[in-house]
Amino acid sequence: MKRVLFLLLAAIAVMAPAALAAGGDQGTSPAKACTTELKAIGAANFKLLYAPGGSGANAMGKCVSKHAKLAAAARTNAAKACGAEQAMDDAAFRAAHGGKSFAELYGQNENDKNAFGKCVSAKAHAATIAAEAATLKAAKACKAERAAGKAAFTARYGGKASAFGKCVSAKSKQQ
Repeated sequence: MKRVLFLLLAAIAVMAPAALAAGGDQGTSPAKACTTELKAIGAANFKLLYAPGGSGANAMGKCVSKHAKLAAAARTNAAKACGAEQAMDDAAFRAAHGGKSFAELYGQNENDKNAFGKCVSAKAHAATIAAEAATLKAAKACKAERAAGKAAFTARYGGKASAFGKCVSAKSKQQ
């Protein structure tokens, strides 16, 4: 019982900052992304992807954790990219963005003071959506590949429980 409570608290600790940083309705939450994956690839494949060799009881938690880490990395990378854009020479930025300054392009309040935050949010959201789509596309491709020929799938990725995960990893890196 203590372990379940600990895992629940750990999942909340991971998801809470991500949910606050995502700004509520912006983007998909890690839990929603995992639910979408579960429905798209089926419970058996979902368990093979996130809990290979185990009972699969913690597959959803592992999925949520993975997506939360991806979202955090996307925010970090977006902040770096927005910082670089903001540091650009104003004339060069305007030339590249239809005559708009950084604040005019990203700002959404009356004095455009929220431009940096809106830039980070937009770029992080786009990166998270792209990563989730790549994983889902790869999982569907692996599901189809395994259904087409189990022997060929086993020969290519191994006969272990982690074969499906290896397939998804390889295919998502190709994209």
